[in-house]
Amino acid sequence: MGWLDGLFGGKKREEGKPALPFAHELPLGLRINGRVAFDTLTFRANPQAWTLRLPEGHQGIPCYGYIDLRGGHALHRFYLDEDAYLQVSTANGQVEGIKAFVFHDTVNPANQTAFKRFIQDSPHLGAASIDYAGRTWFREFGDDVAEKVPPVVYDEVLYRHDPPRRDDDLTHYAMLYRREVPELDRDEFLLVTAEDYGPSEFVVTYALGIDLNTADLDIT
Repeated sequence: MGWLDGLFGGKKREEGKPALPFAHELPLGLRINGRVAFDTLTFRANPQAWTLRLPEGHQGIPCYGYIDLRGGHALHRFYLDEDAYLQVSTANGQVEGIKAFVFHDTVNPANQTAFKRFIQDSPHLGAASIDYAGRTWFREFGDDVAEKVPPVVYDEVLYRHDPPRRDDDLTHYAMLYRREVPELDRDEFLLVTAEDYGPSEFVVTYALGIDLNTADLDIT
C-alpha cells in the first residue's frame, strides 16, 4: 500500500511519535537536545590570530531558531549550552553554508527610544567599516561605496523543549562584518544584531563567527 500512501499525502506518522511544529527538515541531522562538538585545533594552534574562541567539547542544543529568508532560502540556528550557536544556511533544503558564532558582548538599551536610536544612528549597524575588539571589520552587505547602509531586518522563530514547540519569536536588525585572518588565509566575522522581542524587551548582541564545513563538526 506504499504507493497509496504516496498518492494521498505521504506515509502516516509513526505511532507514538509527535508531529514536529515545523514542516521543514532540519539540516545535517541536527536537532533540539542533540549535541555537537567543534574541531578547535586551528584555534589552539593559532590563538593570537583569532578574536573568537569556539567552545570545547560536546555542546547540547537546547534551542533551535528558524529564519525564513523567502525564495526557498533559510537560516537554521542551533543554540548551544555555552554562549554560541551553529548557523546552517539552506536553499530549497540543500546546505549552502555553515558558520559558528560565539556571543562576545551584550548591551541592554535603557528603553525603546534608546533601542531605536541605536538602530538608526549606531555605526555598528551599517557603517562601511568599524573598529571592535581591537580589530577593524568591513561591512559584508549593501552598497560597497555607501558610507552607511540600513541594517538587514528579519524575523526568527525559536523552538525549545522535548518534543519541540514554538517558544518565542523576535525581529533582528543586523549587520555582518568581516576581516581577513592573513596568517591563516581565513575570514572571521562579526555579527551585530539589535534584537526586538517586544513589547519592552530589547537587546544588542555582538557575535564573532567563522566559516565551517561538515568535517569540523561531530554531531550526535
